[in-house]
Amino acid sequence: MKKLAAYYFSGTGNTKYVTEKLCKLLAPEFCASITEIPCIIDFGAFKSADVVLIAFPIYGSAPPIPVRQFAYKIRELAAGKEFIVVTTQFMFSGDGAASLGRALIKWGGKVNFAEHINMPNNISDCKFLKVKNGDELTPMLEKANRRIEKFANRILAEKRFRRGFNIVSHAVGYLSQRALFRKHEHERTGKLNIDANKCIGCGLCVKKCPVKNLYLENGKAQPQNKCALCYRCVNLCPQSAIRLIGKSAPDIKYKGVGN
Repeated sequence: MKKLAAYYFSGTGNTKYVTEKLCKLLAPEFCASITEIPCIIDFGAFKSADVVLIAFPIYGSAPPIPVRQFAYKIRELAAGKEFIVVTTQFMFSGDGAASLGRALIKWGGKVNFAEHINMPNNISDCKFLKVKNGDELTPMLEKANRRIEKFANRILAEKRFRRGFNIVSHAVGYLSQRALFRKHEHERTGKLNIDANKCIGCGLCVKKCPVKNLYLENGKAQPQNKCALCYRCVNLCPQSAIRLIGKSAPDIKYKGVGN
């Protein structure tokens, strides 16, 4: 039995869903431990793993900041290690998985498997992107489940498969998204907007923020300048007091897979 160390970053549950389902399908050939990013890395477990899976949502055809920080921490341990890279996306990312995979290879790692899984939209404050919940998600999830299962079978059969690792995908990812996104990424990390008139100071966003970007002051939630752009707080806020990209708070919030 091979040891699989799985690490994932998930804002609203899509990537968590994919990671857990994939690990379940890989059992019992793989014995998996699953850890959420950001995390205190157990380097002993990392070193002893036969394969390391890194899963994350793709933002502008690039890994989220917490994932890049995680990758930087394990770079000196990557040499000779086998990696599986999985990304979740709403539409397309071009070379989403390869955007991290190339760095892992540069550091001496081996990436024989990489896949992109389309999942529901969680950008709820953008009026141009419709948010769906409940039964509306069924067709997309059925398609995602089929792709996850097919990918798991390829891994178990040791049939090398790397989506996004070609020059065309690289060009599409960089030119259509990553170049512009990375230029303004750090500016966006300080753009989280909280309507003080709506905020009731419940503290849910503070408790659930994966990067500790929020705090309470005088009974109101306040943002710092290190937002991970994950949309967790936007979708969890019971008062719809938070927005990130849109000009107004969401009318319909993404409840996550299974809700």
